[in-house]
Amino acid sequence: MGIHNQGWQKIRSVEAVDTPLAVGTMDCKPSYAHNVASSIIRGLQIIVAAIGANNGVVQTRLYGGRGSGGPAILIADITWTLGQMVCLQDPQTQESSDLQRYADTAVVTMYWPLDIKSPNSGNDMVCVASFDGLDIDWIAAEVLTLTNATKANIYMGYFG
Repeated sequence: MGIHNQGWQKIRSVEAVDTPLAVGTMDCKPSYAHNVASSIIRGLQIIVAAIGANNGVVQTRLYGGRGSGGPAILIADITWTLGQMVCLQDPQTQESSDLQRYADTAVVTMYWPLDIKSPNSGNDMVCVASFDGLDIDWIAAEVLTLTNATKANIYMGYFG
């Protein structure tokens, strides 16, 4: 049985959509990548909390990489839909936050060699996308769409 390490960690916070990584820049780690403890992880979980309306949409693209520099390996495209579950405090710090809602639905397009699961999608609770980390050293999340949302925070949790 794995153990939970470090609680939720914010991968990034965005208030505007990203310009997707260009093919010429995918051989290195993006500046907004978040390091993970690859020597101890077995699985990663991703959640989204945002400022936005019920049914607002946050579309993300996840990359991972081995080593300190890259290349960026496409993990998944995930379209998150905000639900009715209110976000009263920041998942990482447990302090009050301007965030309003958690995503309760995740539609996943997988590119990773192992399944990405979202078994609790669509139930008006926090939706988690889970996958095997395969010893990645960093993870990066691009935000490609913010529809009826003005800010999105992407968090990760991992298990050892």
